[in-house]
Amino acid sequence: MEGAINSILSGLSELVYLCDVETYELVYLNETGQKAFHASEAKGEPCYRVLQGRDAPCPFCTNDKLGFDSFYEWDTTNEVTGRRYFLRDKLLNLDGRTLRLEIAFDVTGRQNEKDQFKFLADAGVVVIDCIKILETQPDLPKALDETLRRLGTFLEADRAYIFEVEGDSMSNTHEWCGLGVEPQLPDLQDMPLSLIDHWLARFEAGEAVLIDSVADLPEDRRDEHDVLAAQGISSLAAVPIEIDGRLAGYLGVDNPLHGNLGIIEMPLVGLAYFTSSSMKRAYVQKQLETLTWNDPLTGTHSRAAFHRDFDRGTFDRIGFALVDADRLSEINREEGRPAGDEMLRRIGSCLHEVFGDAVYRIGDDEFCAVAMHIDYARFADLAVRAAQLFLDEGIPASLGPAWHERCANTTSLLDLAGDRMRSAKRGRHRAVDLGVDLESDAAVSSLLRPGGAQEAADKNLLDIHLMPQSSSETGEIVGAEALIRYRDSERGMQALPSSFIPALEDMGEIAAIDFFALSKACETVARWQREGRKTIPLAVNFSRRTIGDEGFVERVAQTVASHGVDRSFIEIEITESAREEDKTLLRTVAEGLRALGFRVAIDDFGVDNANFQLFIQLEFDVLKIDKSLVWGLGTEDRTMQVICGLVNLCTGLGIETVAEGIETDEQYRALREAGCTRAQGYLIGRPQPIGEFERGFLDA
Repeated sequence: MEGAINSILSGLSELVYLCDVETYELVYLNETGQKAFHASEAKGEPCYRVLQGRDAPCPFCTNDKLGFDSFYEWDTTNEVTGRRYFLRDKLLNLDGRTLRLEIAFDVTGRQNEKDQFKFLADAGVVVIDCIKILETQPDLPKALDETLRRLGTFLEADRAYIFEVEGDSMSNTHEWCGLGVEPQLPDLQDMPLSLIDHWLARFEAGEAVLIDSVADLPEDRRDEHDVLAAQGISSLAAVPIEIDGRLAGYLGVDNPLHGNLGIIEMPLVGLAYFTSSSMKRAYVQKQLETLTWNDPLTGTHSRAAFHRDFDRGTFDRIGFALVDADRLSEINREEGRPAGDEMLRRIGSCLHEVFGDAVYRIGDDEFCAVAMHIDYARFADLAVRAAQLFLDEGIPASLGPAWHERCANTTSLLDLAGDRMRSAKRGRHRAVDLGVDLESDAAVSSLLRPGGAQEAADKNLLDIHLMPQSSSETGEIVGAEALIRYRDSERGMQALPSSFIPALEDMGEIAAIDFFALSKACETVARWQREGRKTIPLAVNFSRRTIGDEGFVERVAQTVASHGVDRSFIEIEITESAREEDKTLLRTVAEGLRALGFRVAIDDFGVDNANFQLFIQLEFDVLKIDKSLVWGLGTEDRTMQVICGLVNLCTGLGIETVAEGIETDEQYRALREAGCTRAQGYLIGRPQPIGEFERGFLDA
């Protein structure tokens, strides 16, 4: 605010100061005052010392006579300057402080026109009030309308207005009219800028246009005369509004009765400056909001808008369709960024066509289309239509849909859509005739088709390898994990599960693979028992898609029972991420399995879902710590602290721990020191066919 006051008052020839009425501290002294009292560093000093040369408040101080509504006028001779002054004093409230405003007119040796002094003083107060409105009112149109009202009322004008310039045209955007004056704003839109050719040179110089008599305009300004006269304008004053050195418009008053035009110019110029500042601020804010809430490349909403709209609240019957632009980086690299940008625009356009306006670009190559207040069948239809449209348009994009009847946590819904989108991304190129790129994937081409997984199980094309687990304390082999493998006898190739399981999950056929692994593990344990071999528990991992199938627990029990195996020798591994499908799914499955005598292990703890609510919400027997958490064991103190804390927590809850990915002696020693129950990794043994495992670990 001090800068605003200084901009208006510093150049005045009158002496002007502001001081605190309680402390007498000088808050402001304009340049005229600084020169008169030789006090360039007067701010913060007592007014009586700087202005009167006294050590105590002046006995003639008028503070007790002042008010906020009107000026108190008096005159005196100042002993410091030896000059006679006519004074006008008033109270102001700025930034919570009550200040004394004094305007001193030097009347020494000459007769001053009191009306002119009064006008300038009153105009200064009006301008300051208007500045306060422009600086503090967040709604710019309201601030401008109130500013024009105060200005027009003070000048007793017919109209006060703002024109804004755009290219070669100008429009009246804000207007105040006096009593009985007909508004002109509706008729003054998109007018040619050439009408004010004679004004532009003065505007470019930052000067006002003053027309004392419209009737006396010369003949070469006939068009200007006709437009002004048609509005009933006989005189006017207008000053330019500039933003970043560009003429953005002008502020004007018509037919002012209070003050002559020459005197009016000064307060108008000062007010126009602050009007331009407020307009620029609003313009920049609008640009920021546009960039914040919208994506200029694709015409969709932005990530920030997505968080604004869906981070809070409960939403009924809401669906997210998460879309990823496949191969965007490759397209940018090989075809150029314009080609990648065009693909993103086409994805946005397709989603707009299907889902309407509710499309958000939430990442460099990710979009989320939102459907609300529709049932699942309708949402699923929209998702299918969008995916089909991508295919029809030849757009490489993967889509993952997720829908909830009532959703209070959209993050989980988005995560679920993300998982499905990533599954679709992995399996999309393998669907139907696959289109497999990796040579190793050629062996599974027949597997990745409708019914292919069950057919592979029936034809004995699947097998399990066993990965040993040792006791961290004794080193003895105490268990193994059954890992699925696919054999192509014709090509003599073997495929790792990472090359086909994601696709089978996406196709909804992974259960055939999971239950084959369970059946093979049971068959192996049963044979060991018949042959009198050492028998160890085998862990079988189930896809979260499989455990979500209806009757999963009963099917597990029936499969194990059919082989006559003691259930304590079968450990069922499930991932915590299964909770994303259904919040109660993991608990229901774990409770059901444990109630039937199975040991339940939580797999992949630490990959993406190291959620410690797991220990509160769920009872289980074994926690498998992912290798991403244990890689620093033996070399990183922080890793050791984390693992120790996790193991201690599990020990206190009666939960065994299995550390995966153990590859070095240092890791193994640290693992034993941490108290982890079991170790699994290449140091213990790689996955091996059942026969090799038996010879290496059971027959020794």
